[in-house]
Amino acid sequence: MTNRNKVKGDRFEREHRDFCRENGFPAAERTKAGYERDGGDTHLDAVIGMSPGVISQSKNWAGTNWRAWFADLAEQVANARAEVGFLVVKRRGIGDPGQQLAVMPVREFLVLLRRAGYGQPLEEDAA
Repeated sequence: MTNRNKVKGDRFEREHRDFCRENGFPAAERTKAGYERDGGDTHLDAVIGMSPGVISQSKNWAGTNWRAWFADLAEQVANARAEVGFLVVKRRGIGDPGQQLAVMPVREFLVLLRRAGYGQPLEEDAA
């Protein structure tokens, strides 16, 4: 018997991975399910033998559980030894992967903005 939620979640993860590949992250890869130390669903800049810089965790749920999701995301970023991570949250009734929500802690978002040339570097960015 097929688990409908797993099928739905796997499809959402594949669509996200494919969208990332088509939009500047050709090495984006889904991780394998079932690892004891969960490292997120997708590594955007996966390099074999090296830690990813950016990971994402996909959420295709009707409801939200922000507290648990962000706690899990922080653990996954640490497990993957990634620099930043974000949640990809499915919007109901929206099929376009580019119109789903990317949600992340403001601290990590500001890191990305500084790396993109906005704002001023912090001492910790130089380390």
